[in-house]
Amino acid sequence: MSSCLARSFSTARITLSRAASHRVLIPPTSHFNNSASHSIATNIPRHEYKQLPENSNYIEKFYDELRLFSTEFLAKQLNKSYTDFENDPDELVFQVEKFIELQIIPKHSELRESSTVSPMQSVECKTLSDQIVIQRYLDFARGVKKTLMFNGGHTFIFDAMLQAKEVFDSFQTQKAMNK
Repeated sequence: MSSCLARSFSTARITLSRAASHRVLIPPTSHFNNSASHSIATNIPRHEYKQLPENSNYIEKFYDELRLFSTEFLAKQLNKSYTDFENDPDELVFQVEKFIELQIIPKHSELRESSTVSPMQSVECKTLSDQIVIQRYLDFARGVKKTLMFNGGHTFIFDAMLQAKEVFDSFQTQKAMNK
């Protein structure tokens, strides 16, 4: 006798606007035109560039996410690169979070009504792999923010990391072809 067990992962939330999950995204102060907002401190401190320690693994494990975000969102939708956010690293963090909220979570989950009485909906993943993808992108967003906090808010590092990875990969491919 074989029984089929269906797995479901869910989070309850109220659907507002184009939100895909219960996360609240707060835009950086640069989105507000009033003069009071310019006096508010930013989340990411700006100072001279500091190289990340060799043993830090905040962003190195997210090359695929860095590349996908760069090609699918920054380049195609905003016509920008990571370096374009050098003067406003908080904006880059906001764009990463918006990308996750509006593209990654909806692609890997479904909205389901919790009940007919409540306006709550839940975000459910059909498979564990969808749940892992969403969690990985959330970790990627935290890694981007942490990297910017430690390196003085310099966003060019992400373009440099992607370029170095591409050069390394092409070198490895050439090396493998020559064997």
